[in-house]
Amino acid sequence: MSDIELPEKVEKTETRNTDDDKKSKVELPEEPSEKEQNRKKYPRGVFFLLGSKVCERFSYFCIRTVLTLYIVNKLDYSENNSAKIYHAFQIVIFSSPIVGAIMADVWLGKFWTILSISILYACGNMILALGAIPNTLTLMRAASIVGLSIIGFGNGGIKPIVSAFGGDQFKKGQEEMRQHFFALIYFAIKVGSLMANALSPTLKADIKCFGEATCFSLVFFISALLSVIALVLFAVGKPFYMIKPTEGSVLVSVLQCICNALYNKITKKGGKKEHWLDYADDQYDFVLKRDIERLSRILVIYIPLTLFWALYAQQFSKWVIQATKMDGKLTGGVYIKPDHMQIFNPILFLIMIPVFNWIIYPLLSKVNLCNTPLKRMAIGGFMCAFSYVITAFIQVRIEAELPLLPPEGEIEILVINNSPCFLEMRSPRLHNLNSFDSLSLYLPISKTSDWSFVPTDCGVSDAKKYLTNLNKTFNSMMVTLDDDDKLVIHVTNDTRKKPLSGDSLVRLVFSIDYEFTDKENVSFLIKGSKSTLFLFPDQILRPEKTGMTQYCSLIPGEYKLFLPLNEIDFEEEPIGKFAVDTGGSYTVSILQKEAWNITAMNTFITVQPNSVHRLWQVPQYVILTAGEVMFAITGLDFSYSQAPPSLKSVVQAMWYIPFALGNFLVVLLNSFTFERYSYEFFMYAALMASSMALFGILAYFYEYADSDEK
Repeated sequence: MSDIELPEKVEKTETRNTDDDKKSKVELPEEPSEKEQNRKKYPRGVFFLLGSKVCERFSYFCIRTVLTLYIVNKLDYSENNSAKIYHAFQIVIFSSPIVGAIMADVWLGKFWTILSISILYACGNMILALGAIPNTLTLMRAASIVGLSIIGFGNGGIKPIVSAFGGDQFKKGQEEMRQHFFALIYFAIKVGSLMANALSPTLKADIKCFGEATCFSLVFFISALLSVIALVLFAVGKPFYMIKPTEGSVLVSVLQCICNALYNKITKKGGKKEHWLDYADDQYDFVLKRDIERLSRILVIYIPLTLFWALYAQQFSKWVIQATKMDGKLTGGVYIKPDHMQIFNPILFLIMIPVFNWIIYPLLSKVNLCNTPLKRMAIGGFMCAFSYVITAFIQVRIEAELPLLPPEGEIEILVINNSPCFLEMRSPRLHNLNSFDSLSLYLPISKTSDWSFVPTDCGVSDAKKYLTNLNKTFNSMMVTLDDDDKLVIHVTNDTRKKPLSGDSLVRLVFSIDYEFTDKENVSFLIKGSKSTLFLFPDQILRPEKTGMTQYCSLIPGEYKLFLPLNEIDFEEEPIGKFAVDTGGSYTVSILQKEAWNITAMNTFITVQPNSVHRLWQVPQYVILTAGEVMFAITGLDFSYSQAPPSLKSVVQAMWYIPFALGNFLVVLLNSFTFERYSYEFFMYAALMASSMALFGILAYFYEYADSDEK
């Protein structure tokens, strides 16, 4: 019996122990397994990726922020050609993601592709920085174009790979962490943009280098340094990365299947197939063909998107050029630089994302509006068109204050009386000119040869001059006293163009006691709180005490003018003060005659400064950025959700193609010459509205993928 009962007791004892164990398990929390602990750990390699991404984006946006003004002001391209070069640069960027994706999938793998292209990207930055150092124009242009081409390929080549490589670092069960990573990637892009938009224009304009008033080369060297730091950060993180082997490119399979289907349809005879992809039945399975059919439906929707990106990209080219013709003065002597206006896009974008997601979209959904991705995209596109309507009306106001050209067959002459005499101009036209005054004349070219001035109230002799080459559209003439107390006439070509930098232009006309000689390199000193300039006489027969200078660019503000004593020293007290405003062109006349006890300085405005303030551009930035939130973010989500699982990366790469085509379209449209920019902006608004109307029709007939297709 005991033998029979013993196991029973033992069994009961074991049962009690098991119950006790259960109680202890309830009372003490179970320690998580090693696998669960690993799932809660953020992959360490991701931090190197994010640091590299911030530096790379900062580097790129440093270039993009000042690129348009660099091409115009330093490479000396016209406004139209500068826009073409900028958008060609964008074409390279957004055409190369597919090349980079194929390299990563078929040949090198993601890590080595990113590393290789990043090295190329850093080299392109170095070439651009070296090309910005003042040299011959041909060399600067060649180095800059080569550098931009390499940067464009490097920047675009890693676009689709970095995010995918970052996603590879997360394991199963870390989906939420992966979503946070993609959000951080987008945040890094906007942070890089924000910092660059704030810093680059200031460095470019407020720091002088290589003897020039601006320092584009400093901005590009900082960009090059950041690209090297990005490269080093990415390479250092290699021991912490999860590197997957290449698996072949789905895009290659897609292209092969399409080519096979088209070839069989054209060359092989037989019964008609239900769908043209069915002609590839001999080599490709149903799943791939179904996915390609789904892809083709998405790509058809992409067709009208080209216009949106064409307009969106011009906020970094044509909108910057527009800002150079506007006033940037704020209170307290603070000025907004033209390229600083780009900062509104990233700031507004970061503000609008939560506003749309938490306020606008929920309110619209309650009234059954914007309840599908394509509806949101269509409204975003129409908002983009409306932003260009605002841009066009602002441009109309700017163009209303631009200097007018003289009638055909005539020229304009600005006559400056830089003397204490009252002048009677008898030829080529009768006019009276008060002392230290100016007069603007439109004259037929045939009547600009003989000039005669009769002075009164000053006891000097008449002045006469015969001119044989006064045939330029704009000219300036100074009538002044020479060292022999006689009236003399100086004539030079002039311009009425607005400075493309957005600053001011100043030139001097003078008659002073100091005698300029060929043996001395003597200048005038223009000194302000933000800028100091040494201005040398131009085209005078030395020794001479009267003459003119070329125009120089000045940052808007107040300045003091000092006369020279020798090559190094200047008079202790300024001869006078003058102020310049944004976009204005000024001629400053100086008369210094100790024998007559005269010291006079006067300022004449030859081109009126800008009156339309740059902050009037803010509404167009607000509307365009709101359109971008509705269009771009929704478009990315639409592309991902509607793409077949096997082709999601392909669709993400294809998303960049309309951007490249949009920039190509801008290059084509810039080949046409518009009489005014306002006409061009109205045209863009009309084209965008038409494009969105077509998009609305395609969206109406689009069939969203059901759960099986997704």
